[in-house]
Amino acid sequence: MDSDAYYVWREGGFAVDILLDGDIDCEEMEVGDSIVTMPNGDRYSALLMTREEVSRVMDSHALSGESLGGSYFCTPDLIIIRFRGVTAMINVMRDIIESGEISLILPKISDGGTLDIPSM
Repeated sequence: MDSDAYYVWREGGFAVDILLDGDIDCEEMEVGDSIVTMPNGDRYSALLMTREEVSRVMDSHALSGESLGGSYFCTPDLIIIRFRGVTAMINVMRDIIESGEISLILPKISDGGTLDIPSM
């Protein structure tokens, strides 16, 4: 998925493609819409967001009237992170992968492009 639109990280056990946010320094990004690819070809969707960004989205929804006036925010692939930047995002993904629980936490992207949501 190499492209100027993505920050691409590869290491032995996985690859992460994080959609870049315009001209924002990648270490200042607070949202990382990502695709994680495992060595066997399985792909997972991950939306990494800082707590501050989640709060901004909910505040925006409060103003627009979405989501019961900003009362909630949900997405099936959300991982809330403490620190911003692609380095922090990759570290979080590495931890999830090393835990062996990626398939329990994140939706798998099917060959047809749909998300298979894990049952919790």
